[in-house]
Amino acid sequence: MASIKVLGATIPVEFKVGREAVLPMDKAAILKGAGEMAALINSKTWPPAFAAAFKGMKKIVFFEGKVKVNGHLIDRPGIDEDDAIFYWEASEFNNNTDADVRANTFFHDCWHVVQFKAKGNKFAKDDKERVAREVDALNQQIAVARILGNDAREIKFIEDFRDDQSRIKARLDEGVAGVGGAVAPHKPGAMRPGG
Repeated sequence: MASIKVLGATIPVEFKVGREAVLPMDKAAILKGAGEMAALINSKTWPPAFAAAFKGMKKIVFFEGKVKVNGHLIDRPGIDEDDAIFYWEASEFNNNTDADVRANTFFHDCWHVVQFKAKGNKFAKDDKERVAREVDALNQQIAVARILGNDAREIKFIEDFRDDQSRIKARLDEGVAGVGGAVAPHKPGAMRPGG
C-alpha cells in the first residue's frame, strides 16, 4: 500500500472507485501531490498540539463516486473520526493544486479527530455541538494556514466561512453527521474551508 510520511508518522494512502464515478483517478499524480503536501508540512515547525493532530490521522482514502463508509454512502470528502480515516474526494484534491491549501484542508480533518478524542471518543451530540466543533476546527485551520504560508485570500475564504454559521450548518447538513462514524463530509470547491 502507498503511504506518505508526515512528521515521522507513516500514513497509508488507499484508492477507491465507488458507484457512479465519472472521473478517473490518476494515482501517480495524487501520490505526487500528497507527497508535496507532506513535504511542506514536514518543512515547518509546529506547536505540539498541531504536530500531534497531523500525526493522528491513520489513513487517507482518495475516492471518486459514492463509497460506503460504516454502512453509509458518501459522495464528498469527510472524516471517519473514530477510525481516523480521511476520505478525500480525488477531484477535490486535484482542484486544489497548491500544497499549502491541501495541507490546511488535511489538517482541518485531523483536528476533528483531536476533538473526537477530547470529548471521550464521542461524536457531536447535536447541531449546536457540531457547529461549535466546526468553528473550532476552522480557527485551528486558520492558524495552520498562516504557518503554511497560505495567502491572504485563502485565509479570508476560511474566515468568511467560519463567520457564517448558517453556511456551516448547511454544509454539515449535506453530510452523514455522527452516524456510524462517517462525520460531516465536505463538498469540493475552489477551496474548502472545512466542515
